[in-house]
Amino acid sequence: MSFQSLLGNSVDIGLILLDSSGKIRLWNHWIEQRAKRSAAQAGGLTLTQAFGERIDPRVALVVREAIDFGWSGRLSHALHPMPLPLFPPGGEHSERMKQSIDITAVDCDDARHCLLQIRDVTETVRREALLKQQARQLRSDLQSLSRAQIELQRSEMRFRELARQAPAGLFEADSQACCTFLNERCEHILGNRLDDVDDTPWIDLLPVGEQARVRTSWRLAVESATRFAEEFRYTRPDGKQLWMRAEAGPLRDQYGSISGFIGTMVDVTEFHERASRNEFRANHDGLTSLLNRDRFERHLRAALSGAREVSDRVALLFIDLDHFKQINDTHGHQAGDIVLKAIAARVRRVVRSDDMVARYGGDEFAVLLNGIGDETALHGIIAKITQAVAMPINLGSCHVRIGSSIGMAVYPDHGDDPASLLTHADKAMYSAKRGRCEQALSSQT
Repeated sequence: MSFQSLLGNSVDIGLILLDSSGKIRLWNHWIEQRAKRSAAQAGGLTLTQAFGERIDPRVALVVREAIDFGWSGRLSHALHPMPLPLFPPGGEHSERMKQSIDITAVDCDDARHCLLQIRDVTETVRREALLKQQARQLRSDLQSLSRAQIELQRSEMRFRELARQAPAGLFEADSQACCTFLNERCEHILGNRLDDVDDTPWIDLLPVGEQARVRTSWRLAVESATRFAEEFRYTRPDGKQLWMRAEAGPLRDQYGSISGFIGTMVDVTEFHERASRNEFRANHDGLTSLLNRDRFERHLRAALSGAREVSDRVALLFIDLDHFKQINDTHGHQAGDIVLKAIAARVRRVVRSDDMVARYGGDEFAVLLNGIGDETALHGIIAKITQAVAMPINLGSCHVRIGSSIGMAVYPDHGDDPASLLTHADKAMYSAKRGRCEQALSSQT
């Protein structure tokens, strides 16, 4: 083996040396493996004879320019990716390997030769293609991220504006109920700014009597990852008392754990006050604010049931105002209303706080006395009521006096159910009224 051949076989690129007539003089081992033709077979042939018609015609053109004019050239893989029919060694001849060929004029033995240096750039091209694909994907991802950031900014702007204009208070709190966001409406409702309460669980701002119940509900919502909803009383820093309703849904972190809640706080004071007024109207007399007939009879049934269990005594009083029609006829219905309200207030002051007083109808009142003692105590209460009713009543332009007839029924002496007691007290009241009338007539005669 010549030194030239030995040197050619020691490099990891393809070497082909052509003489001035274009005949192959060097065909190294690298070329043998990829062209499937030995050096002995290729020696003395032209490139076209060695490779056949599958050679890129531009190779012969650049070779001719190197031999004739001494010009060097390169067939770049970017423009001429597969100029020679070379295939990966040991593989099937399915696809040419991608090549880069440097063609150089070489002076040798007083003649100009041409040296072809062929490099396998298949892997380089593959990596470049992969890098280009990754670059395209990266550009696409960056564009998507940019669009997402723009949309996120728009969403944040929309949320801020909606939060600012929302009629309800919006809040966000962590799992410990410490607020991380309050919109302007929520700050107004609470009477506190976020900076003032961000380190304090908002539940601690509630009255002491509400904290345990609301905190338990919040803890259950965190543990079960369900919605939180509660109504509670709240006292603002300026002393104003409110009824509030808070509703919130859970927020999750990247691990799926509950990180907090976002929701609304609404001032429902007016609703509670309206409900209280409606309940009061449904159960109380509109003029005197005493219990109405239906509510009183429900209390009577409950009192009898309780007394029956503990063997207690309950008294029922019926009060009818004497000659009330004369006051209406003489002074007008407005004066009659003044009298009824005055009598209601006086009876309410005479009895105990746990006793029930009702306007039973027209000018009739009913009193339910729980846990009465002996007959003496009961008659003492009746005497106080009679005395209180009989005191003068100021109508503005004059004073009037009015008497009363009182009937009494005691459980279990006069009955063991509401109907029996009501009937007995009503009869007793009319009996007392007849007695007063007879007494008045006898005194006149």
